[in-house]
Amino acid sequence: MTIVKGTQTSTYTMSSLKALPVTSGWAGQMSSTGTITGPYQYKGVALTEILKAVGGITETDAVRVSAKDGYAMTLSYNQVMHGSGFPILDSTTGKEVAAANTPVVFLAFEQDGKPIDDTVGPIRLGVMTSNTQVTDGHWWVKWAQKIEVVPTVQPWTISLEGAITEKMDQATFESGAAIGCHGVKYTDADGHVYEGIPLYYLIGRVDDAVDTHKGDAFSDALADSGYEVHLVAADGYEVTLTSAETKRNEGMIVAYKMDGKSLVDKNWPLRLVGSNVTKQKQIGGIAKMKLVFPGSSTTTVTNTTATTTASVTTSTTTTSVPSGPTVLTVITGGKTTTFSLADLKKFMPVIGSGGTKNKTGVVNGPFPYQGVALTTVLTSAGGSSGGLSSNQNVVLTASDGYSKTITYDQLMNGTFTTYDTTGTAVTPTTKPTVTLVYSANDADLDSSTGPVELGLIFSGSYVSDGSWWVKMVVKIEVVTAP
Repeated sequence: MTIVKGTQTSTYTMSSLKALPVTSGWAGQMSSTGTITGPYQYKGVALTEILKAVGGITETDAVRVSAKDGYAMTLSYNQVMHGSGFPILDSTTGKEVAAANTPVVFLAFEQDGKPIDDTVGPIRLGVMTSNTQVTDGHWWVKWAQKIEVVPTVQPWTISLEGAITEKMDQATFESGAAIGCHGVKYTDADGHVYEGIPLYYLIGRVDDAVDTHKGDAFSDALADSGYEVHLVAADGYEVTLTSAETKRNEGMIVAYKMDGKSLVDKNWPLRLVGSNVTKQKQIGGIAKMKLVFPGSSTTTVTNTTATTTASVTTSTTTTSVPSGPTVLTVITGGKTTTFSLADLKKFMPVIGSGGTKNKTGVVNGPFPYQGVALTTVLTSAGGSSGGLSSNQNVVLTASDGYSKTITYDQLMNGTFTTYDTTGTAVTPTTKPTVTLVYSANDADLDSSTGPVELGLIFSGSYVSDGSWWVKMVVKIEVVTAP
């Protein structure tokens, strides 16, 4: 093993590596196809311990671990030092859960009491978790031989919005885009070599609320039912694709490197390229990917109001004809749209879990819920993707007159305080989806909370402040922020 930091270099034999303080515990992995291996009992050395040989790292550093076959993974300062930024998965179901222990990045040399053999070792990178939890397999670098301390690049995130919302950070993207994981290369007509990940892998993380980390997470059925894929640059430029175009299309690549280096200028941090991408669709500077699912149908009704016997004023508003009793009225942009419960159930559902923490600290849940994303309903009612501008808020009113205001940032970026099941504030691995809930535990909500309730739905075991759970929502209005 060789450790490099600038001009400093240290080398280890197996015996000198084992002479360092040993860490031991449970760890395992889930492959890109969803196969779970472990957890097994491991022995090794924490990466932080090995880095002491070159003076450790600072917040301006990242760490690249390379294998003898050229495969490499880059870890952030927070991943190495604090174990943060790793999706933790249940070893039985593969579903994302809260970490039982703080993850530890380590170099393993022993598994279940035996030396790691040459098929993956003698040294491999791993992430120590617990005896019931695993991590994504792309972090598990086989045949690890070299550790380099490298400068961190300007951090970035891409917002993935669909049935759920995820803020994918740079480390998560690059781990999936590693060659040998989901990463692919593309050479354009000028000979430039791009590296990235097929667009449909990103779609698969948010097209529904299940299997967000497996290679087969992409839903063919949803793609066949039809939706739009909007790629939005930081400057507001937008490209729209169809689900038919993007369905398992290896020729549409979201690239983060060109000729081995990070993208620059207007293309940074991500650019759409590939053999199936026309020049008009080669959008750079991608900051957001947004899926827009088909909504319920509406009809136009003309209302005529007589103001005096001498004059008649005619105004046209757009409203829906609900397929059943009205349970929700949405007012946006001068339009009033009504929805029945059946209408809401026609939209792409948000399926996940949620719960509350009350003022005294008591946690209730999480429980399984189903509903429709608030953004989906606003899009249908407002006629524009997202249904909300950055200078607008959403006011939700209950049947008893109670009202709650959701800001643009909260709705689009999920900026809510989140707690684990003990009531401790944590940072969730994926942001919550602001959801109009209509079902709990596979049954429609009763009259004490529904038929529609505002809630925050997660893909993991998290809860939120109970004040955000508005029962018996009957009206939603888009207003200009004060």
